[in-house]
Amino acid sequence: MRNSTGAIDLAQILSILRAIAGQLDFRAVISAVSTDILDVLPHDHLDVALINGDRTIIAAYETGLHTEWDASTSAFMPIIESPIRDLLTAKVDHILTDDAQTDPRFHFDSAFSQPIFAAGLHSRLHVPLKVEGRVIGSLSFSTQEIGTYTAVDVASARIIADILSPYFFALQQSEQAKHSEFQQMEAEVRSEGLRIGALHLTDELENARQAIGMDLHDQTLADLTRISRNLKHRINKETLRGSELQALHEDVEHCLRELRIIIDNAKPSVLQFFGFGQAVEALLERSVRSDTALLNYHLHDDGSSGIEELPSNTLVALYRIVQEAINNTVRHANASTIDVRLMRADGLIRIIVSDDGSGLPKTSGRRNGGLSNMRTRASLIQAELTVSARPDGLGTWLEITLPAHDSTAQTQGGMHV
Repeated sequence: MRNSTGAIDLAQILSILRAIAGQLDFRAVISAVSTDILDVLPHDHLDVALINGDRTIIAAYETGLHTEWDASTSAFMPIIESPIRDLLTAKVDHILTDDAQTDPRFHFDSAFSQPIFAAGLHSRLHVPLKVEGRVIGSLSFSTQEIGTYTAVDVASARIIADILSPYFFALQQSEQAKHSEFQQMEAEVRSEGLRIGALHLTDELENARQAIGMDLHDQTLADLTRISRNLKHRINKETLRGSELQALHEDVEHCLRELRIIIDNAKPSVLQFFGFGQAVEALLERSVRSDTALLNYHLHDDGSSGIEELPSNTLVALYRIVQEAINNTVRHANASTIDVRLMRADGLIRIIVSDDGSGLPKTSGRRNGGLSNMRTRASLIQAELTVSARPDGLGTWLEITLPAHDSTAQTQGGMHV
């Protein structure tokens, strides 16, 4: 029952202090307070709105009737859209209305007042939450009746707000500190992941250099040495005939072909001259041709993906990811079919590589190492890479997504991978 004077007394103040002691979140505080102030300020709905650091957004926490203001459903609202924006910006020191449904102060262009009307709230009383004279939010009481609150209730509401303000401010600072700490930890983890990934890529590049050196030594250098010796032998004997010249010509052509393969593996020239789709098709054809098993491939590219508009270093990174995925399928998946799709949807470029093979290995190994390299390459160009089973449950589904336009700005001058 509401006390006879309507004013809050010392016993009620102490009761409020005991109720909020030890509460560790906003909703718990207002729920604890709600019961203790019903005798002083009856309400069907009680909410607290807190202003963010740059004083542009409020987050609301409520008890009683549930509305769209609650932070769990409508986390943030611009102050300019709040029906009590004049209070939050300190233009007025309280708002008291007998019926918000008809009060013009709650009706203006862009006002987010619908939760008031939807909940059938009429009487409303709003007072500011202040710390060191600065408004940090508001405390609001509402009922579904008309004409519930008086000027005496404004004074009581201010006392309650003064009790709660430092408590809410401390909780808000704690939440912001936790958020900042979480963001810092997230950045450190991301940085460490990229550092480890970059080390892996450095190792991979060194291995690639060694492989190129071995190929040049074992194939090209050996072929050229053999050709040189044959030429020297024939020149010394002066017995160089037309048929022998033909054989030497074929040896040189073979050597050149091997050298082109080595160079193309080091820098995909087909990507530079013919575009991403043609480069992937050539990669598929070459990989399938080198596979001893019968492997069918399909490339789906309607030319609308926008991949060709990306910077060259981004294209090379995407090509290397697709190359690794195709190599994994050819070498490890025991698949009969591999599909590559290049497309664009919802402003995103999507590259999908799928097969009908044995799926991802359950234990770590080279294939997982290759997957780690692919994830690192994707991170370095701000792309997202996901690997899962195909929708039909057979084989592997690898998908790369990145913004069709923003990625070009993000990767200009970026790291070559």
